[in-house]
Amino acid sequence: MKPPAHMRSHRRRSGGQRWDEHNSTRQAQILEAAIALIEENDPNVEVSIQQIAERAGLARSVVYRQFDNREDLDSRVREFIVERYVGEVERVLTLDPTKTLEEIILDVMRTVVHWAAEHPKLYRYGQSGWAHGHAAGETSLTIGRHRVAETLWQQVSSWTGMLGIEVLPYRPVVYGIVGLVEGIVTQYIGTPDDSERPDQEAIARLLASSVWHLYAGHAADRGYHFERSATMGESLAKLLADAAAQRD
Repeated sequence: MKPPAHMRSHRRRSGGQRWDEHNSTRQAQILEAAIALIEENDPNVEVSIQQIAERAGLARSVVYRQFDNREDLDSRVREFIVERYVGEVERVLTLDPTKTLEEIILDVMRTVVHWAAEHPKLYRYGQSGWAHGHAAGETSLTIGRHRVAETLWQQVSSWTGMLGIEVLPYRPVVYGIVGLVEGIVTQYIGTPDDSERPDQEAIARLLASSVWHLYAGHAADRGYHFERSATMGESLAKLLADAAAQRD
């Protein structure tokens, strides 16, 4: 006796969901294997499909079934890289009211510099071609830059919006800051590791100080002057008090 039609449909959907999850797990295995091999090999050495399959513990044919072709696999590897990179940055990109703005910026810069220094081959690989789901001219780091810039913009605009401060004209500056950071980090990881090369902390502090001065300079142009040692909470309280005084 056949089960009712609605039950058969449910089973088909459940089976399809399990198949999708199965494929997703296998794709993750393959991408993890590809990333591990990229990090282990010389940047000029192309990692083969066979090597990726062996590292993932799968047959070569399975890899080909999961991706359209080698270009598709490479683009998904770059997408995988950007998700990891952005995830690390977004994890620390929060405007903690107990910290100064420079401390918050420094936390982010330490994360960016450390990730790039620990994974220079992935960082460069992300710049070598397009990432899945994006335009051909967008590398994973370009996409990551936009994602981080948007997160930063949302954080800043939410605070300034509470105070009624118009900051929309400065939105391009946020993208410029992220581009500045990417440029300096790219130069840093490309510098030979010798006695002349600054350490990660020095680069992170240089970046944090540069961003602080850019922020403070634009704020001063608008008539807002912030103490470098003031916490975000203290700065917010001062802005609120100043706004109240102007209304009175």
